[in-house]
Amino acid sequence: MDAVRFRRTTTLRWTFLLPAVVGLLLTLVVPLTKAEASIASAKAEIAALSATLAQLERQSEVLANKYDADRANLVSLDNAIYRLEAQETTKKGEIATTSSALVNTLVRTYVDGAAEAQILSLFDQDVTKSDARTLYQDEVLGNLKSLDTKLSSQKTSLDATLAQVALKRSEAAQQTASIQATLAENARNESSTRAALATVTAAYRTQIIEYEVAVAVSAARSKKSDKTAIISNAVAAASAVGGQTAANQVLAAVNAVNLPKTIAGTTAGTAQGLAALAAAKSQIGVPYLWGGETPGHGFDCSGLVQWAWAKAGISIPRTSETQWADLQHISLSELRPGDLLFYYNLDDDNSVDHVVMYAGSGPWGTDTIIAAAHTGTDVSLAPIFTYGLIGAARP
Repeated sequence: MDAVRFRRTTTLRWTFLLPAVVGLLLTLVVPLTKAEASIASAKAEIAALSATLAQLERQSEVLANKYDADRANLVSLDNAIYRLEAQETTKKGEIATTSSALVNTLVRTYVDGAAEAQILSLFDQDVTKSDARTLYQDEVLGNLKSLDTKLSSQKTSLDATLAQVALKRSEAAQQTASIQATLAENARNESSTRAALATVTAAYRTQIIEYEVAVAVSAARSKKSDKTAIISNAVAAASAVGGQTAANQVLAAVNAVNLPKTIAGTTAGTAQGLAALAAAKSQIGVPYLWGGETPGHGFDCSGLVQWAWAKAGISIPRTSETQWADLQHISLSELRPGDLLFYYNLDDDNSVDHVVMYAGSGPWGTDTIIAAAHTGTDVSLAPIFTYGLIGAARP
């Protein structure tokens, strides 16, 4: 009886409570649906903002490389102008000396011409003073006049060359200034886009990073021709809301899908390679800065590795494109600490546009690198990423 009574009581109690439970469930379900809708809406907005930010960052990276190259060209042109101006000064001095010699000789010729004519007339009565002076000038001054003509011609040539180099320098300076202005505008746009992105994503940071990881992994598993760009955007978008830690999360997930077996590094390295790595590690936490090459202040990707290898006693070119062209290429199966990994066409410019340094050990074991990645990140350790990877080189 007690059992029956208990069951009845329970049934009656649930029957009595059913409207309240349904109402409670409805109150729970409705906000959840709204939350899901909000996340979906946020993701759509985030995707648009992330794509814009990634594009701006890639454009800044390309422009930074061009800025570095143009600035190096300006230095070269300045040196050329300096050499030409030095030559011009020398030639002007030679011309001044020659002119002075000409004047002195002409005076002496004028003064001495009469006496010489008188002496010559003793042997040839047809030779006049005027003839003697002309003969003397032709014999004595001929070489000096020839030299004066030659120097004047050289000066004219130098003036023309100097004008051409100065014009090139002026055009290069204008182009550099234009790139710098575009970079500054890009930086302002990145800042405002990042601020909007931060506002939208503040409540959904974790979900966004998970979303970008899923997008990148899906692209890595696909055979899409634009998978590199998709993964690059996902890394940049995750980085925008979670910094380098979030970017590394995406990279690690992509590596788990398709890290090539051909990449096989070691922790052992040469004294210079380890010195370069130690120098790069000393800058961990220093912000990415386009055109940056100053320790403690800011680096871009190629500026960091150039500075680090300079600290190890080896000079390498300034930009990633020239570094790849000039350095000794090595197999991905024989990486050593300090070696450089190069990436191609990350921003649809059909050129080498990124470089990182192989670390050989770290949070991702022998799959660890160190790099100045892009605007908004700091110099840091990260997992090797393979999208856009074209090979490795050793200074």
